[in-house]
Amino acid sequence: MRPTRIFKGESFRFAALFALVFLTLTGVLIGTVLWIVAGTERNTLIAANEADVSTVTNGLHAEGLGEALEVVQQRLGTPANTMTLRHHFAPDSYMVIEDANGKVLAGNLPFVQCTAGIFRLSLPPTGGHHHPRIVLGSCTPLTAAATLFVGRDTVALSATRERILHAFGWVALGTCAFAILGGLFLGRRFMAQVDAITQTCERVIAGRLNERIPIRGRADEWDRLARAINEMLDRISTLLENLQQVSSDVAHDLRTPLTRLRNRLEAAREKSTGVVDYSAAITHAIEDTDQLLSMFSALLRISQIEAGTRAQTFAMVDITALLERVYQLYLPLAEDCRHPLARTLHQDLHIRGDHELLTQLFSNLVENALHHTPAGTNIRIVLQAVQGEPVASVIDDGPGVPAEDLEKVTRRFYRGSASRSAEGHGLGLALVAAIAQLHGARLQLANAMPGLRVDVAFAPVTNSRSS
Repeated sequence: MRPTRIFKGESFRFAALFALVFLTLTGVLIGTVLWIVAGTERNTLIAANEADVSTVTNGLHAEGLGEALEVVQQRLGTPANTMTLRHHFAPDSYMVIEDANGKVLAGNLPFVQCTAGIFRLSLPPTGGHHHPRIVLGSCTPLTAAATLFVGRDTVALSATRERILHAFGWVALGTCAFAILGGLFLGRRFMAQVDAITQTCERVIAGRLNERIPIRGRADEWDRLARAINEMLDRISTLLENLQQVSSDVAHDLRTPLTRLRNRLEAAREKSTGVVDYSAAITHAIEDTDQLLSMFSALLRISQIEAGTRAQTFAMVDITALLERVYQLYLPLAEDCRHPLARTLHQDLHIRGDHELLTQLFSNLVENALHHTPAGTNIRIVLQAVQGEPVASVIDDGPGVPAEDLEKVTRRFYRGSASRSAEGHGLGLALVAAIAQLHGARLQLANAMPGLRVDVAFAPVTNSRSS
């Protein structure tokens, strides 16, 4: 795997972005910590200076200027005659008392040019240091002729700042290294998964429709993506198989009516001798044409239903009232065909769906039972609630369907051996299956011993009330 692919990957970009965010936040944190530490240590130095000033002024008030000079020497640990800067030990505390003429009376500093408030004093490097030493201090008038300067070296503050910067520098360096390594690792894993998906898709494009993306069993986002793509490929494969089957079935089923139409027209041209013969030939041709148009209309309706556009118009449907209307609609026809038709309907069951398509579904089931069973066959329309699910059934006690044909009768143009001589084009149950799938319903065909039982189980919507 080429490294450039990893660097261009989203996972590496995310790792770099997170590293940048972390470094930015680290910089903000460093600035905050330095500000807090600098403020704290500065306040500490000022407090120490104020304590020294208080000690010296107490001595001054107790015994006069001489005592103040003695206190300064004691605080600095230097003899009374030492009035110049001590270069050999680099003290942290600096004190000096000077008169109005700039003469140093006591302390470890030369003359200090005092300014108002707290100020910084720069001293020459000592003790092996290469940078000037910064003293933070202030001046306090003792008498009309004497001024006290007290200060503290800020070397500890600088050292603390350097330690903090070094610590955060190592943290930032480690973060960058970890982000790069993590980005490379995640990038390799990411690209490996992408390659697996890409290779599978390329094999599918090449015609190997049975190829599927391997699922690792970790239940992570990759497994969810692989499962979704596999389900999509399964659906595409099923649609392609259906398309191939439909193409073959259409070609096969159109051949007979078209051949019959051509033969009749040819016979009319060669054998007809008058208006009556031509009229009969035209009538038969129109009947064959109507059969073809009916077949194409049914195919178009199935395609529209399978496209799912009608699902956008779904509304609440009283399935009990719908089945009652279907029963009342087909009751006269059933009586004419000598088929006893009955219904047992659970009251107040509702589903979400398309009223027109659902009527078409159950009308097809009732018509299928009327046309493919002998006279005297009992037909029942049943609606019940099974574990909260509305289940509508059309049941007859006719000859039924062979077990090997139960899974095939919902295919387009499929006609069992017992119904090949009957009128129709084998699309009625295919339309039923398409409508049921659009509504998310389970369609199940089973032998009723005797007869056929077709169950359509819908998802529950509202609570039901038995009657």
